[in-house]
Amino acid sequence: MIRRPPRSTLSSSSAASDVYKRQTYSIGGVTQPAVPQWDDAIVGDDVTNPEPSFIGKSINKMLFFRNRLVVLSRNNVITSKTNDFFNFFSTSAMTETSSDPIDLQASSTFPTTIFDGIEVNAGLLLFSSNQQFMFTTDSDALTPTTAKINYLSSYNYNPKTVPFSMGVTSGFINSTGKNSRIFEMADIKREGEPTVLEQSKLVSKKLPIDLTIPTTSRENSLLLLGAKNYNEVWGFRYYSDGEKRVQSAWFRWSLSGDLVHHVILDDVYYLVVKLSLIHI
Repeated sequence: MIRRPPRSTLSSSSAASDVYKRQTYSIGGVTQPAVPQWDDAIVGDDVTNPEPSFIGKSINKMLFFRNRLVVLSRNNVITSKTNDFFNFFSTSAMTETSSDPIDLQASSTFPTTIFDGIEVNAGLLLFSSNQQFMFTTDSDALTPTTAKINYLSSYNYNPKTVPFSMGVTSGFINSTGKNSRIFEMADIKREGEPTVLEQSKLVSKKLPIDLTIPTTSRENSLLLLGAKNYNEVWGFRYYSDGEKRVQSAWFRWSLSGDLVHHVILDDVYYLVVKLSLIHI
């Protein structure tokens, strides 16, 4: 939870500035700030230059998109100024500029809390527990005037997981039933429903309900799924020829210990397993 300090003035000796300066640490004799140097509002008031809507509320995720820091809080999408990641206040209280922060709300007939997002060609694909949205713009520039959030589809999503890229498509995990389900979303546009396929139908009765750790290798067309403290890793290998999925298959690996974490980096698969009280 983040709380905003009192609005500062242009003076560098303000109380808020002094507090930030004291919060530092040293590495190799070089002093570093312990917390981000968040900019405070220097113009306007709470009406003409209001504080971002995540102040005093829980933050679900922080992302980067279009040279802006994006904060997901409840059903709001809040961005920093362009190329100024720690500034969430407008430059002027009189006029709006294209680099000003953006603060939009995803509207829906259901209670909507946005948990995560992933960048796609059409914009920033957002996930709530039962719906998907698109944070995008019809213009070349993402500005407070042109930015919008469009509804895309209604599929359940496990907020304990993260969405993942499968190359030109995106995937996510659904854990509402007795077993986990893996969905792949293709043909994602700014408006209109995308094409969503369940890729786990062949193993729908086999996948553990606790799958929460996905990792992918787009170059090798490989998706690996694990559950913490389980001794199995499930894999999905696929081959596409252009826009057509030619072949795909599921497989399962048994581990010598319980999985703690795994990731694919530069075509190498790394995993941490727990053997009794030892992590390897």
